[in-house]
Amino acid sequence: MTMGAYKQRVLELFDLIDTSRSGFVDPGDLAPRSEGQSAEQVQRGEAVGRIVTEIIRSSDSNKDGKLSKDEMLHWVERTMVGKTPETLPDPVKNLARAVFAFMDADGSGKVGKAEFEKYLKARNSSSAGAVEEFAKLDGDGDGTLVRSDIDKAIFRFFTAPESDCPQQWLRAFFKA
Repeated sequence: MTMGAYKQRVLELFDLIDTSRSGFVDPGDLAPRSEGQSAEQVQRGEAVGRIVTEIIRSSDSNKDGKLSKDEMLHWVERTMVGKTPETLPDPVKNLARAVFAFMDADGSGKVGKAEFEKYLKARNSSSAGAVEEFAKLDGDGDGTLVRSDIDKAIFRFFTAPESDCPQQWLRAFFKA
């Protein structure tokens, strides 16, 4: 891979969000699709829309109302690379908060392995590798994920140079 691993992950996430395949993320990519969806899917779609709108506002350097791949990469580099998880920009903190809320279906403030696998399965993500990914996300190895684990994981997703960074959990959030 010639491109840095984090850049590749960011570009793949961009492509997942760019549902129109226009090469830009814009409001058209965030249109609600409630027909035939469960209430949870509609709620997740609304959360994705709010968060992506925040990201567009924060990173749209030419103020044309849409986000290019270059703008997104520059925003990540400017606001996260070389920083710490505690300094995540607000849209990314909100993304981590929303992802955790959807993982934590019972509202306990902790996500166990079974809850994590259910989260992935509900979003049509393969459960293959889920146990290994869960172990990588579980910072203290206690068998549960807490919000700070997700903050650290999202920071790694956007900034880590290694290619084996956990990512299935975040991609699942953006899947329809």
